Parts: sequence; C-alpha cells; structure tokens
Amino acid sequence: MPDVREIASRIDAHLEGQRDALVALSHRIHEHPETRFEEVQASAWLCELLEQHGFEVERGVGGLPTAFRARLDGRPGGPTVALLCEYDALPGLGHACGHNLIATMGAGAAIALAPVMRDLDGSLLVIGTPAEEGGGGKIILLEAGVFDGVDAALMIHPYHLNQAGMAALASVKLEVVYTGTPAHAAMAPFEGRNALDAVRLAFAGIDAMRQQVRDDVRMHAIVSDGGAAPNIIPERAAMTCVARSADAQHLHESLVPRLQGVFQGAALMTGTTVEVANASHPYDEIRRNPALEAAFERHARRRQRTLAPFDPSSGAGSTDMGNLSQALPGLHGMLAIDDAALPHTAAFASAARSERGDQTLVDGAGVLAGVALELFSDAGFLQEVRSGFAAAER
Repeated sequence: MPDVREIASRIDAHLEGQRDALVALSHRIHEHPETRFEEVQASAWLCELLEQHGFEVERGVGGLPTAFRARLDGRPGGPTVALLCEYDALPGLGHACGHNLIATMGAGAAIALAPVMRDLDGSLLVIGTPAEEGGGGKIILLEAGVFDGVDAALMIHPYHLNQAGMAALASVKLEVVYTGTPAHAAMAPFEGRNALDAVRLAFAGIDAMRQQVRDDVRMHAIVSDGGAAPNIIPERAAMTCVARSADAQHLHESLVPRLQGVFQGAALMTGTTVEVANASHPYDEIRRNPALEAAFERHARRRQRTLAPFDPSSGAGSTDMGNLSQALPGLHGMLAIDDAALPHTAAFASAARSERGDQTLVDGAGVLAGVALELFSDAGFLQEVRSGFAAAER
C-alpha cells in the first residue's frame, strides 16, 4: 500500500500552487454565466486547463456538445474514480447555485492528483456534466454510457453549512397546457372557453391538496402563458408545475396521478382540454453512501472545516446527482461559502465569488482529492463503498 500521508501532503502542496489559476477560472466562469446546455465557454476553459495538466480530453460526450470526459491513468488495475464538474448558471440570476465553484473544485482536485497518479492503481476521470439546473445532463450521460465502468462519482456543492451529504428530493417538472375557445371578451364572452380560467382553477386545486400531502412533498408552479390580450378570451394558457418528494416511488405513483386529476378537473370545469407532459427528465432522490460521507468528513476536518450534523429538515432541493447515485456509489458533499445565504438567491451568487467562496473552492478540491486518494490506495475502503451502495438499495 502506498504511503497515503506522504502522497496527501504532495497533493496539498500541488493544489496550493494552483490556487491562483483555479480562483481565476472560477471568477471567469462566474462573470460569464451560461444556462443549461449553453455552457460553451465554461466547458472549453475546463477542457483546456485539464489538457495542460496531462489529461486526455473527449469533448461532446454522450451527444451533449458541452459535456466532456477527461482521463488520466495510473498503474493498471484499481478503481475508476470520476470527479464531477457542473457549470451551468440560472436564468436571470447567474451563478446563484455556485456551479462556478463546483466546476473548479472538480478540476482542481484532478490537477492536484495528476502528479501522483503514477504511484496509484486505477484511472482518474473528470466528467463535465451540463444542465444540472433542470436539464438532467447527468441522466443523459448515464443513459449514453459515459459513466460505464465508474466505481465512484464525487462532487461537492457550496452551501451555508458544512455537511457530508444532501437531502435531495425526487422531482418532476410538468408542462400543463390548456386549450379553449377564443372570443371577444366584451362583445361575446359567452362564446369563449377560457384557458386561463383553467390554469387559475388548477392553482386552486394544488392549494387544496397541500393539507393532504406528506410532509416531504413540495409543489410549486408558475403561469408560463396567460393569454394574448385582456380583451380576448384566452384560447391557450399554460403553467409549469414542479412536484417533489423524498421518495421517487411515492412521487410517481401517488402524487403525480393526483396532480393529473387536478389538471383534468380544471379542464372539465371550464370546458377546455388539457395536455400534460414532462418538461425535463425526472430527478431521483440521492442514495447516500456512508463510507464516502465518512471520508468526506475526514478530509473536511483535515482542511479545518467544522461539520454540522446532517439534518434532513434543514432544507432540500433536487439534483440529477440523485439519478447517478442510484446507479453507482456517489458523494454529494456540502461546504459553506456563507452563513445564511441559500442557493438560487442573489446573495448566494455574490458569495460564490467572494473570498470565502474562493477558499471553499480550494478546500473542496482538497477534500475531493483526499477521498479519491483513499479509493485508489485502500482496497478495504473501496469495498466499504461498494457494500454501502448495495445496502442502500431501494
């Protein structure tokens, strides 16, 4: 077995030498936000950086132009470990989920590991995963075979706490379109069938459901089309509804059918017709891995991070990392960049380019590199990871 402590110190020293370049890249991505599937610049910058450090890079993998897979092999045998990069921004808010940090953490960990891979058994991958914000990039890449042969996939998300895991909810986004009959709203409203009224009734139906759903359920929606003009009875109106639950089976077998009934009922009451379609890939809940989370804690403490106990009630979003974690062992750790700001806010976007955010970038890269090092150097730990994944099966 290699001397892990000695290798870890080399990794930390190399990472510190790359600090300025990584922070500069994080800031550049932050200053040039690109939304899902449009991350042309961020993807190119990450690929160029990895190539400069000896990685063989494939661009456009899985049929996604802004996805990539970079590879650096160690000695034959051993596991294949993937470090994940997310780099899409939010419409209107920029990098308010801190994906500029996620991207550079993954690349930074890979760069820190690169000089020591010749002393380790296995292969190191960096996989660029576009469109986490609703596009399901990881799901598309998983289905395309990009993750075939990967033993563990690792990433860290910025947050307001340091936690080894995330309580991600399964989610589905539904596009609901009502079609009615247009009419002059003053001369002959009786000839119309109001599609916007159906949307309004659907919102009321969702509100009526809220008292009779489980505590882990979340339902939220917007009006995406409210008609053409106030003096025309709307022929078409639409809403986008997101439903979430801690249990994907409950989401798809119970909650979504109830929502479908609400949408159909609104159509019946207004004399309109309705079409409901999935607006994106459904996201699964995260399948947590105790061994990987324990390693995260070890290396977070090595970076002088104080960890908060995991609390599922502290809030949860949804991520396509949930789907990936159902297919292979995964880590989705959390490191703080602010004490209060939550993702998807302007305050969080500012924190993602702050001095504290920059330090979290370096700490996160060090944590990811440390966890990967354990996977490469300790066969017993790798077996714990595999056993934990099997034990957490639905």
